[in-house]
Amino acid sequence: MRKRPLKSATVTARVAPKLEKKLETYARFYGQTKSKAVEGILEQYLDYDSWVLRGVREAIASTDRGESIPHEEALRRIRADIARRKRERRRAA
Repeated sequence: MRKRPLKSATVTARVAPKLEKKLETYARFYGQTKSKAVEGILEQYLDYDSWVLRGVREAIASTDRGESIPHEEALRRIRADIARRKRERRRAA
């Protein structure tokens, strides 16, 4: 079965010459056109940034619902976890 070519949209952006040079180098390294490189970079960035934003919004909502812990308690838990990991490493050595 033959795949149909995907439709695409044209996006125009002005970038500094130094950034264009980086893009050319990046695209060449990966054996891509600049368009394909930009598409991949944008997709990765937008996916990651959306993931971070969802996490932040979830954390804010959780805090608003009173599901957070005080800062000192968080530090106590972190310190306890660090101490536990150090003990485990010493036992393993």
